[in-house]
Amino acid sequence: MSGVPTMGHLAREAALLRERIPLGDPALRQRIGLYGTGFLGRWAVDHLRSLGMEPVVCFDSDPQKQGGTFRGIPVSAFPDASREPPDAVLITARHAVQAIAPMLERQGIAACPFDGWYVAHRFAAFEAVHDALLADDYSRRSLRAVLHAMLTGRREALHAVVERDPYFCLPQFTNPGREHYVDAGAFVGDSVERFIWANGGAFKKIWAFEPFERPFQALRVRTRRLIAEWALEEGDIVPVQAALGAASGAGAAETGSGQMQSAALAPSGDGDVRVIALDDHLEGAPVTLLKADVEGMEMALLEGAANTLKRCRPRLAICVYHYPCDIPDIAARIRSYVPEYQFALRHHSSQQMETVLYGWVE
Repeated sequence: MSGVPTMGHLAREAALLRERIPLGDPALRQRIGLYGTGFLGRWAVDHLRSLGMEPVVCFDSDPQKQGGTFRGIPVSAFPDASREPPDAVLITARHAVQAIAPMLERQGIAACPFDGWYVAHRFAAFEAVHDALLADDYSRRSLRAVLHAMLTGRREALHAVVERDPYFCLPQFTNPGREHYVDAGAFVGDSVERFIWANGGAFKKIWAFEPFERPFQALRVRTRRLIAEWALEEGDIVPVQAALGAASGAGAAETGSGQMQSAALAPSGDGDVRVIALDDHLEGAPVTLLKADVEGMEMALLEGAANTLKRCRPRLAICVYHYPCDIPDIAARIRSYVPEYQFALRHHSSQQMETVLYGWVE
């Protein structure tokens, strides 16, 4: 497909990036900086610390954050000559890579997307997904386009593989009249409504999980409308105000953008947001289709749904774009529960988001 690089080209890109920014070599004693203190920045700090690397500074364009700390790291405006600059900066603000990287390079600071640095240092894992796990060539092209965006911060390859119908684009992902559908991260009910249209209004049951108050109330309003418009029975759609995680508990809401679309649970575990395990909630009820867009909690959701996956082997539509590790690690986790799962990958946005891993058992 035009505009999508080969795996060999991506391997060379990864090798060049590892050579240009060889972080992780203790002999180099490099000073690491991060640009961006949002959702991905938090994960990046924890990941670097797990590898024994401590960032010396974070940069952020928000004046309210400058002068404070982020995960214990001082936050500054853009580097200036009055302070010792870092040797390399990993950019976690995905939307800003193309603007920020050249500015840093002009100051003599090596810079690249954090996603790209991660892919470059785990390239073999992504290559294994490409070569051994994906079931069709369109999936492999989609993965290469996503990897190119991660490595470079450029989006043109994504435009060649965008599929505009998320969650229900594959033929085997509609099964009218027989679906027991779990929508994790239902938000305001948009994917519930698309599911109903995709199946012509014929299904067995919908469980729609949304933890946050404002979108949950919108979900309830839409549920009432859908029941009336499609002549459904009360109880056919069950909104549940909870997040799906590894175990029952509670969490606190946070959003880096201030918008409810990006609301997620803070890692502290403290707060008043209800969290439940899907295995516990279903109590043996059947599931045929599970969709998950839960702002980085996908791995925890799968852990709390392990028995359901083993028992029901539902078709899966799992978002794999929140963290750079998602594609190989989520596929591996699913296979660890049910080795027979097959996979496809589709990308549903012109930006570096809305990448979905589809899984099924023949």
